Amino acid sequence: MTLPHGRPPAREAGPELLVLAKWEEFTGWLLAHTSRWPKSARFTLCQRVQNAALDVAEMLVVARYEPRARVRTLRRCNLTLERMRLLLRLARAAGVMPPAGFESAMRGLDETGRMLHGWRERAERETPRRGRERSPDLAAPARLSSTAARGPGGRAP
Repeated sequence: MTLPHGRPPAREAGPELLVLAKWEEFTGWLLAHTSRWPKSARFTLCQRVQNAALDVAEMLVVARYEPRARVRTLRRCNLTLERMRLLLRLARAAGVMPPAGFESAMRGLDETGRMLHGWRERAERETPRRGRERSPDLAAPARLSSTAARGPGGRAP
């Protein structure tokens, strides 16, 4: 397979492609694994875990292609990963998820979370924040005029 000119291979393309590829692989495994959960959990925990995994995939695509929304989207994505961790712990405690599957899921979430954190930190460094630079008139504290410094009746306090 040949790559178009100017397009780097996936390993050199940046963290966003690596996170997206890793999440796609993990989501495939998770969807196959959760579909084998007992029917009693399929419409509660299973559905929520699957929806959260698909939401993360969608948010990663948005973060990749919408630079203005990148940092905010990556933060939301991280929050969704935390929700998934909670749901999977609940599934494990309820006996719905076997120990080996739980361990694999947590490792996948942890690895993706670390990659996501690195991408978010890089995006935060590259994105200038509004209001970070102070205008010259805000840099020094405002001085009170001589009349404002006086108390009522024009007397100094």
